[in-house]
Amino acid sequence: MNDVILALHFIGLMMGAGGGFGSMIVMRAAAGKSPEEANLLRQLGPAMARFSLMGLIVMIITGLALVWLKYDGFGALPAMFWVKMAFVATLSIAALATEFAYSAAKRGAVEAAARVKMFGPMAGLSSLLAVLFAALAFH
Repeated sequence: MNDVILALHFIGLMMGAGGGFGSMIVMRAAAGKSPEEANLLRQLGPAMARFSLMGLIVMIITGLALVWLKYDGFGALPAMFWVKMAFVATLSIAALATEFAYSAAKRGAVEAAARVKMFGPMAGLSSLLAVLFAALAFH
């Protein structure tokens, strides 16, 4: 059972990273296009952000399950796990903030687009560091 949950955990990681990298690539491609083409490409952003958020949710649920099923709770986890969790927290904040910013932009808040540009790098860096410290915690 632990192997199935771990596989789902990795699938969540792929969803989160895939949506994040895809969004970054699309936004860079939009920068060099005509306004009409750029707007069309930018419409993919909210869907990719939602896909990433769903992956993050899968990882949180399966991560909690693994902690309880494999490690009998949080007591026996190494310090690097807690460093990883700090970056998971900042990643979660950035993902939720991006979701709220896209929602505000949909309602017409022009300044929301600037917030999306700020939260993307925060999410990307947090994700990278969470994976790095996960490798250190569970090698």
